[in-house]
Amino acid sequence: MATIIRVFYEFLMRRIYLISWISLVIYVFYTTFTFYQTSRQFYYLRQILGIGLCISRGTATVLNICCALVLLPLCKKLNQVLYRILSKLWPGLFFFWLEKAKSFHMSVAITLVVFAVIHSISHFVNLWNFSRNYDQSRKEINFASYKNENPLFLLMSPAGLTGAAMLAITVSMGLTSLRVVRRRLYNWFWYTHQLYLPFMALLIVHPLSGVLKRELLPEERLNYDYETNNTYNFSGNSPVFVPIQSKTWIWMAFPLSCFFLDLLWRVLSRNRARVDIIQVTHMAGRTLSLTLCYEDFSCRAGQYVLLQCPDISRLEWHPFTVVKVPTSSQRNFIVWIRVKGDWTEALEMLLLQNGPNNLSILVDGPFSSPMEAARSQRVAVCVAAGVGVTPFVSLLHHMLLNPTSRLPGRIHLIWIVRHEKELTWLTELATKTLTELRNANKPDRLHLQLYVTSTVQNVPSLHTNKDQISTHVVLLNEKSSLTRVVTNDKATLLTPNVKRRDYLHNDTKDGVSEDYSIAKEFPHLACRVRRGRPHWDQLFDSWVHLYPEDHLNVYCCGPKKLVKLLRNKCKQISRGNTKFTFVHEGFS
Repeated sequence: MATIIRVFYEFLMRRIYLISWISLVIYVFYTTFTFYQTSRQFYYLRQILGIGLCISRGTATVLNICCALVLLPLCKKLNQVLYRILSKLWPGLFFFWLEKAKSFHMSVAITLVVFAVIHSISHFVNLWNFSRNYDQSRKEINFASYKNENPLFLLMSPAGLTGAAMLAITVSMGLTSLRVVRRRLYNWFWYTHQLYLPFMALLIVHPLSGVLKRELLPEERLNYDYETNNTYNFSGNSPVFVPIQSKTWIWMAFPLSCFFLDLLWRVLSRNRARVDIIQVTHMAGRTLSLTLCYEDFSCRAGQYVLLQCPDISRLEWHPFTVVKVPTSSQRNFIVWIRVKGDWTEALEMLLLQNGPNNLSILVDGPFSSPMEAARSQRVAVCVAAGVGVTPFVSLLHHMLLNPTSRLPGRIHLIWIVRHEKELTWLTELATKTLTELRNANKPDRLHLQLYVTSTVQNVPSLHTNKDQISTHVVLLNEKSSLTRVVTNDKATLLTPNVKRRDYLHNDTKDGVSEDYSIAKEFPHLACRVRRGRPHWDQLFDSWVHLYPEDHLNVYCCGPKKLVKLLRNKCKQISRGNTKFTFVHEGFS
């Protein structure tokens, strides 16, 4: 029984925020549902619509809350103001909000789509009931003009058309937000989300037509007669009906004001002039390094900017972390762009065809990121995979320029790449930083570990006799057990259905060859390079022993599988004396 209680408690703590949100939604829906089900003023309307009235009004209240909250995580400039205030007063709360902002936005958006569909279905049923249950004695409460009127004619009303348009926009946003669609058709995701402006306008207009009406209670009739100059007989039995007043504008007033204020601020403050591209470097793994010059630009380590290329699209803004922040003596800043997707491929093609001097780039930002907190930590654990190392490169630049600074105290940087050639992105910077720290008598400030997941080195020529090609590799898996892999041309290498020749082709198609050894050019980093993936159990155990009864932040930027693994590890290890807080940044 104790085990069951402990497991249930741990489940609740893992899902406490999701459970809180679901509980709030259920509570709001239930209270509104029961209000319309039991209130006297909706008696005659319930006779026509039945339970469809209660469902439609309950979902409408939930939709008002969702539409109000879904905008708050998108107010980037206001978050910047919050950063300046809360980073000194309560930095943990602010960075927690930044880290959870994306998941909060997604949770609210999913609720919005689900309840929008339920709300629309309930209103379709209401149109049918308005036509079938036409009230002959109280015609003013009806929406239909006569009994058994075609519900499609009712749908052609302003309320029906605006509702159908909002449903189409909501469903299109939801479908294009799916990970499988967003990764392959990002432009669809981007353009459908620009429909939020007409959606908000329709949301305000939709309930103003007064389709649903309520009965005036006796205590309300005096004021009604006074305001309308109606000589109503209070002793009569004829009810008086008035449209249900819309409260959507009350829900939307504050978030819409914040959102449009933030949008106006961004439009007025964003760069409108051409940003000079000082240098373009094509790095291993089909990654571009852009050195940009923008005189009025300043940012902090870990922040990101939005870039627009008018020659590609005048609407699309894409986020990229600033790798090297500008200083008082050097106003240039650097971003790394992994060529993966239609926009980045178009950018690469324009750079190759027209050259950097003939290309226009606009900058919006910088914007706050949860990765900023790593710079002010006494101990920070940073984990990156591939181009996800960009938030931590600025940390290395900061330590290189300020080797004796008090913060960050110590950085554990773990970088996972597929090919060893990709390590050249950081080799020169890492070597200089380690040298400066050693000269400053602080060699323990940076603990660097580099992992190469590809298990093949010095690949033989494709013309070699395939009977002579074989590889013997001994690896440690994540459970710290030995794994012996023997491969040849007839055997598989990494995955069950990938032949060796396919593997060679995939390794060289992006200009990356495994016939490279980092020890030849950077011998100081050779001891820090490991084959395979990190052994997370050993790493977390070492951190627990190094920092007993301490609270560490684990900053991660990488694929979803890595994020999920580290998040679970942090929760699992935090049951002991040493606590780990997982902080994640992801733009996709």
